[in-house]
Amino acid sequence: MRISDRLTRLQPAATRVVSEKAADLRRQGRDIISLSTGEPDFVSPSAVMDAARQALDAGHTFYTPAAGLLELREEVARYYKTRFNLDYEAREVMIGAGGKPLLFEACAALLNPGDEAIIIAPAFVSYVEQVRFCDAKPVIIETDPQTLDFSLDDIRAAITDRTRIIMLNAPNNPSGRIYSDDLVVGLCELAIEHDLTIINDEIYERIVFDGLTYRNPLNFYPAARDRMLHINGASKSLAMTGWRIGFAIGPAELIKRMTMLQGHNTSGPNSIAQWAALSGLRNGQDQIDAMAAQYQKRKNLITARLGRMPYLRYIPPQGAFYIFADIRATYGKSIDGMIITDDVSFCEALLEYAEIAAIPGAAFLQPGFFRMSFATSEDIIETAMTRMHRFLAALA
Repeated sequence: MRISDRLTRLQPAATRVVSEKAADLRRQGRDIISLSTGEPDFVSPSAVMDAARQALDAGHTFYTPAAGLLELREEVARYYKTRFNLDYEAREVMIGAGGKPLLFEACAALLNPGDEAIIIAPAFVSYVEQVRFCDAKPVIIETDPQTLDFSLDDIRAAITDRTRIIMLNAPNNPSGRIYSDDLVVGLCELAIEHDLTIINDEIYERIVFDGLTYRNPLNFYPAARDRMLHINGASKSLAMTGWRIGFAIGPAELIKRMTMLQGHNTSGPNSIAQWAALSGLRNGQDQIDAMAAQYQKRKNLITARLGRMPYLRYIPPQGAFYIFADIRATYGKSIDGMIITDDVSFCEALLEYAEIAAIPGAAFLQPGFFRMSFATSEDIIETAMTRMHRFLAALA
C-alpha cells in the first residue's frame, strides 16, 4: 500500500508523543508527573454538562448545518460583541471540531502549492505541519531569546510575492507572551500593504495574569478587519478539550469556503457538544473567571519555585498556562553519565531522573528552551518543582 507523500512528510505532534510516552511509563509503574499536555484539569462547567444532558433528552442527535448550529454561531457573534466590541454576523462565524481543524481548513482555503506562510517562533506545534500538508512553505521568524518578541523588520524582509498568511498566536503557546500593541499594529499594516491574511489564534484569550487585559488586534487596528481570521473555541476557557468545539470568525467569503471544506470532511461538529458549548457561553462566564483565578494562583506558585532554581531562566507568562524556560545553561552538564547537549536530551534526562514529562523547545521552533504546563493542581506543582530542583542540583 502506498502512502501519500504529504502524509509521509507529516511529523507527529511532540506534545502527544511525550504525553503517550509518559502514560506508557506510568503503566509500567513509574510515578510520572506529566507537565506536557496543554489541557485544563478542571471538569467542564455545570452549565455545559447540564445542557449536554438536556440535548440528549431532547433528541438533538442529528446533523447540524455544516457551519454549525445557528444558535451557537449567533452566540459566538454576541460574545465577540460583548468581549471585544466587534460586530460580526452569524454568516461570518463557523463552528468546527476544535481549533486545529479550523486552522487546517483556513490553511487549505488560503494556500496554494508553493505559497508561503509566516510563522513566528516559538509557535504551536501544528502550524508548520498544516502548512506543509498544503504543499506550502512555512517561513519561520526567529525571535529574541531574551524576550521572545519578534522584529517587524524581520517579517517585512521575509515577505515575498508568494506570501499569503501570517500566523499570530497570543497569548502564545508555548511562551504565554502577549505581543505589544505596536507589534500587532505593525503586522496589520503589513497585511494590508501586501494583501495578506492574519490567522489570529486567540484560544487562550480568557487566561491572562497579573491584571493584564488581552485585546483583540481589531480593537486597536479596525482597518484590518477584512485581513483577519480569528480562531477561538471552548477547549481552554470552558475546559471542554474532549468536546472538540472551536470557533472561526472572519470575512464571510473565507468562512463560506472553509465551511464548504468542512462539509466534505466532518460534515460539521458534534451536535451535543455544540448545545453544551452554547450553554457554556451563555451561562458559564462566572466559572470561566473562577478557573482563570486558579491559573493565576498556580502561575504564582510555579514561578516562585522556579525563581530559586539554578540554570533556568524563564520568561514570565502573561497568559495561557505554560512556563517556557531557557535551559541552555545546563548544556555540557550530566547526571549519572547522561550528558545534556540540547533541549531534547534535557527533557529525556528530566523524564528519566525526575520523572517529569515536559516538551523540548525544538518542538515549538525554539531550541534551547522547554515547556511545562501548570494546568494541574497546586499539590502536583509542588511535588514536580521539588523533583526538578533536586534534578538540577544534581547536575555536574
